[in-house]
Amino acid sequence: MVPLINGVAHSWNNINLILFGTPVIGITSIEWSSKQDINDNYGAGPIPVSRGYGKKEYTGSIELYYDTWRDIINNAPNKDPLDIPYFDIPVTFGGTVTPSVVVLKACNFLEAPVSVNQGDTMIKVKIPLRIALIENK
Repeated sequence: MVPLINGVAHSWNNINLILFGTPVIGITSIEWSSKQDINDNYGAGPIPVSRGYGKKEYTGSIELYYDTWRDIINNAPNKDPLDIPYFDIPVTFGGTVTPSVVVLKACNFLEAPVSVNQGDTMIKVKIPLRIALIENK
C-alpha cells in the first residue's frame, strides 16, 4: 500500500472543472459512470461456454446554481442549452503532488430542468449529460 503524498487526499476543495473554456465556480456536484453489456453465451449444459462483450455507455450529470445555468442558457445557440454542440468537460483533481485529470468527452446536455420550492434559499439544477467517452489522464 502506498501512503498518501503529503498526507492529502483528493476532496471537493481540490476539484477544478472547466466548462466552455471557463472554470466553473457555481458547481455543486458532478457525477459520471460507465457500464458495458457483458453476457454469458451458453452451449450444451448449464455452464457458459464463452462471454460476449457489447457496447459501452457513459452517463453523468452536473449540478449547478441556477445563476450559473442561466449564464450557460444566455450564451447558448438560440438561448437553448440543448442546442449546444457537444463539448468536453475536463475535471482536475489537485491538492497532491501529482494532480489527475478526467475528461468527459463529447458531452451534451440532455434536459434543461428547473425546480423551485417555497422556502428555498438557493436554487440548484441537476442537468443530465450524455457522454461519449471517459478519458483518464
